[in-house]
Amino acid sequence: MFRSLIILLLLAGFGTTSTTSDKVVDSFENSDLLVVESIPVKKTSAIEPVINAKASLLMDYDTGIVLFENESDKRLPMASLTKIMTAILILESHDLDEIVTVQDDMNDLGFLGVKMWLHQYEKITVENLLIGLLVPSAGDAAMALAVHHSGSVETFVEAMNEKTKKLNLQDTQFKNPIGLDDDGHYSSAFDLALLTKFALRNKDFQRIVQIPRATVTSTDGEIKHSFEGTNYLLNSYLDIRGVKTGTTNAAGQSLINLARHDNGKEVIVVLLDSPERFQEGKRLIDWGFRNYLW
Repeated sequence: MFRSLIILLLLAGFGTTSTTSDKVVDSFENSDLLVVESIPVKKTSAIEPVINAKASLLMDYDTGIVLFENESDKRLPMASLTKIMTAILILESHDLDEIVTVQDDMNDLGFLGVKMWLHQYEKITVENLLIGLLVPSAGDAAMALAVHHSGSVETFVEAMNEKTKKLNLQDTQFKNPIGLDDDGHYSSAFDLALLTKFALRNKDFQRIVQIPRATVTSTDGEIKHSFEGTNYLLNSYLDIRGVKTGTTNAAGQSLINLARHDNGKEVIVVLLDSPERFQEGKRLIDWGFRNYLW
């Protein structure tokens, strides 16, 4: 795929992690992206895996080289994989210990999907909301963070789409910060791999997406929110380092994972609308580690 050969040029719009903070900033040295210690080489005997997802991609994390792809430029609903962009905007602009006051009563809003059951006027830190956003994939956490960041969900969505342009994501558009099915809310497996690669430059994002379960509290300690994560491959035989799942009626079952090989090399797997996302995720990661040499 031609786009995989110019990925470093596409990444030229990406930020990097500041030397004094874990926040992602918009300036960086281009040479940071050009240091490649080893390039994956495919074995000549490799047989292509059978993957039934509507779109799929396996990318070498260090180099950005695409190891496997099928329909990876196809625009599809991406469900809660959306929340990766939501987290990026929050991590770029807010401190983790910043206190958010939940403005709305969202417990009766069924369209939000999974919720961490925030209380109206509850005070809770940005970090605890990010954990709710990325671990159980709470829609009410996304709404609270969006309003805190931009004053309204509509303005936050505008910021999401501005960031999309800065990151050169050519097949991505957002209509909400949650991942709800909506006309014009879509991405591609390739764009989502790039977005994930960018997000993983932030150490707080790296840490949070590896949490399997958590209990967080309001700032006064009186309100507790306990939840389980949705990324079941975190408990598999594979060395999975996060990242995110997503499910809606239109998007089907979707998945992004970062997996580490015994040799220390890492790959990003993206599956959109898979009939068995965790099995196909394991199959594609196993195939990549068996059939490529670094």
